[in-house]
This record gives sequence, C-alpha cells and structure tokens, in this order.
Amino acid sequence: MKKNVKVSISGIQNNDNEETVEVVSVGEMMQRDDHICVSYEEAADNAAGVDCQLVKSMLKVKPDQIEIIKKGAAQTHMVFIEDRDTISYYSTPFGELEVAIHTDRLERKERDNGFQILLEYALEINASHMSNCNVDIRVDYLS
Repeated sequence: MKKNVKVSISGIQNNDNEETVEVVSVGEMMQRDDHICVSYEEAADNAAGVDCQLVKSMLKVKPDQIEIIKKGAAQTHMVFIEDRDTISYYSTPFGELEVAIHTDRLERKERDNGFQILLEYALEINASHMSNCNVDIRVDYLS
C-alpha cells in the first residue's frame, strides 16, 4: 500500500568551509518485502542562468543499509552501510565522478508520524577526500 509522505533532508558538508543543504519534497512510500521505498522529486541546479531540472529520487531503507538513487539531470546510486566503504558513480551533464563513501553512522529512529535516518560519512570524489557529511532525513506520513 502506498502512503503519501513529506521528505525533509538536511545535510552539512564539513570541508574548508561548512556547506548546508536542505530539501523538502512530497512523495510516496511503499513497503516492500525486506525494505521501504520512498520516491520523491527534487530540483538539480544547473549552470548559472539555466533553469533547474527535476531529479527523480528514491530512498531505499533496508535493515542494515540505506540507498539513495537519483535519476535525471544527475544520476547516482549511493549505498550507506555502517563501518563500510562503498563506491558508486555520480553522473552529471558535465561528466562522471567516482564517489567513495565511508559510513561512520547509520541510525534509524521510528517516530509517531514516520521515521528519521541519521547518517555520518566521509565523502571522496575521484580518490580525493572532499568532506565529512552529516545528513538528517525525516519521512513524515501525510495520510
């Protein structure tokens, strides 16, 4: 059964300077056999002066891992497993980047009206450390 949800993602990237990113969107959640799928759309920034495009995103929540899949102007399939390294690719209109993720923390908390996922991870792009990231994902049931 599908449920309408609000997806709120706030992230902090700590590199030379701290960058904060926030996304709020509505989407749908569906329970599968061994995981939950949350699909939503978000805007992808393009070059200055160019309209942004929508990216279809999916959050797969499994008992021991989280996957973030994006398709559209930017494409990736990132996998987060606590205390593990994973490698994926991030494709943009300007080229493809190798992305390595070391997940230090993956925590899922049930809430009255949904759930919350807390991620802490180190991000490398093309074998160079880029930042340490903290991400707070909240999924709230709307119906």
